[in-house]
Amino acid sequence: MTGLTPNDNGHKREQNLSSSVYEAIKNKIINGDFMPGSILMERSIADEFGVSRTPVREALKRLSQEGWVDWEERRRAVVSEITIAKILELFTLREMIEPFAIRKIIEEGKPQVLAGQLAVVYNEMEAAKDSPIDFMKYDMEFHTTIIQFMNLSTLNLMWQKIREDMTRLVMHSIYPRREPDIILGEHKELIDALWNSDAKKALGCIGGHFSVIVDLFKQNGERL
Repeated sequence: MTGLTPNDNGHKREQNLSSSVYEAIKNKIINGDFMPGSILMERSIADEFGVSRTPVREALKRLSQEGWVDWEERRRAVVSEITIAKILELFTLREMIEPFAIRKIIEEGKPQVLAGQLAVVYNEMEAAKDSPIDFMKYDMEFHTTIIQFMNLSTLNLMWQKIREDMTRLVMHSIYPRREPDIILGEHKELIDALWNSDAKKALGCIGGHFSVIVDLFKQNGERL
């Protein structure tokens, strides 16, 4: 006996459906299937996923709470825009987290281990440099490797949201893309600095990498 009543089973099933719909809609937002400003119609989404409107409504509420969706007049759900303010917020958070992680890893005497892991991702980036979307996904994996190396569960949860937002940003970005070889060069410099336990050089690499990208967005100043 599970101790669950029929109503309990029905509620749990609704929760599972809502979670599945939530993940599906969020992935479509991140990957660009639902563009910023797109109207999310409950009925259409329910038909697409073969569910009732209730789990869709619950999924949209959750997405709204997390900033993926805005509610407009007449309770219309719209995919949120990516603004310059949001971009700067993301990079401010990254500038707080990644240098700290690098500094801590070097202090703990493990930079060569991290350098080895980053080299694997670097090779994947290099192989994907003719595919902009794949290349930038590997770019985020490169930075995620740094964070996950810390093995801090709370930090990993924080980073997951940052990573999702950054992936979405990349998918929708219309600013002139930087040359892959330049980006690869910056990442290679960081790997070399870690291999040599050169904290000053490593922190300079990550800081310079961020500042160049932020400056590009500031110069364009557009809503993505």
